Amino acid sequence: MKTRYWVIGGVSAAVIAVIVLVAALKDDGSPSKWIAKKYTRTAAGTYRSGKPPRAVAAEINKKHKAIDRVDDLATMGGNGGIFLRYPKLVVGVLPDGTGSRITVDGSSGGYHRYHSHVGGYWSSPGTNGWNSRGVSSFRGGGPGSGK
Repeated sequence: MKTRYWVIGGVSAAVIAVIVLVAALKDDGSPSKWIAKKYTRTAAGTYRSGKPPRAVAAEINKKHKAIDRVDDLATMGGNGGIFLRYPKLVVGVLPDGTGSRITVDGSSGGYHRYHSHVGGYWSSPGTNGWNSRGVSSFRGGGPGSGK
């Protein structure tokens, strides 16, 4: 009987170890964490890459598919950028010398920071960002809502 308990305990410990290992190695789907690992941090929420903005935006979007993207580099040149919208984030990829400056903001902060670039394309985010279709996730409330 004792051998049976040791086997069950060993198998249970192995299963728990595999679950912990997978959880530790798994990418949590957060573009901000991936960007922090991939690019050089220059300030809080700001990173640098030696690659041009379109190449950097393509790398980020390949790893973490954005809900929407605005690219106004062609019309605004060095004053423009590429802006990637995620449910709870806005990633801005802007020209910075021969490379790129990458900013990561929450949905409201990013929307307001880059409103002059994205305001005509994106609606203002809700209190919980945007949903997967890019629509504000706050439905309102108060008397009569949802009826």
